[in-house]
Amino acid sequence: MKTISLTEEAYARLKAWKLSPKESFSQVVLKAVPKRGTAADLDRAFDALGTPSAEQWERMEAALAEGNDWRSHGDAWAQEPGRARSQASRPS
Repeated sequence: MKTISLTEEAYARLKAWKLSPKESFSQVVLKAVPKRGTAADLDRAFDALGTPSAEQWERMEAALAEGNDWRSHGDAWAQEPGRARSQASRPS
C-alpha cells in the first residue's frame, strides 16, 4: 500500500471515474491507466474499455465533426497571442 498526494482537481477527476461508491481508487487507476508496455498491451486495454454507449458515440461524432469543420477554428493569425476565440465570435 502506498500513499500519494493529489491536487483537488486531480482528486475530482479520479473520483469522477468511480462507477460506484464501493469501487476503490486503486481499481479506478488499474482500469483507466494501462500499464506501460507493447502495442498488444494497449490493444487489450482498449478492448477492456468495452463498447461506447450511444451517448458516448454521439459526443465523439460531434467532437470529430467540430474538429473537421475549418470554420470552427477561426483564423489563428488574426487572434491575439494567448487568447482563444469565444464561441460567439466564431463565424457561422
